[in-house]
Amino acid sequence: MSGKAQNAVALATTLGATAVVKKVVDATWKLASGGKTPPSDPADPDITLREAVVFAVISGAAVSVVRMFLARRLAEKERRREQAEKIIPGRVRA
Repeated sequence: MSGKAQNAVALATTLGATAVVKKVVDATWKLASGGKTPPSDPADPDITLREAVVFAVISGAAVSVVRMFLARRLAEKERRREQAEKIIPGRVRA
């Protein structure tokens, strides 16, 4: 896969995974907080500072872990492709 195509795949995968993680975190927040909607605006006076910080830490950590997992997985796939190219020149595996 060329550099640009690989970057496009990585971007699309990261954006999709981030959207899924956000939905999971939001659903988990609703379940754990007894049906309260997740904070969308930390400046809202109806949201306590503690609630805003806890949500930011949880959602940020979840997204970061998934992005790290994806980066490692894509790098592993690229390493395997490069090793296959060294073993069999001219043959590129997806």
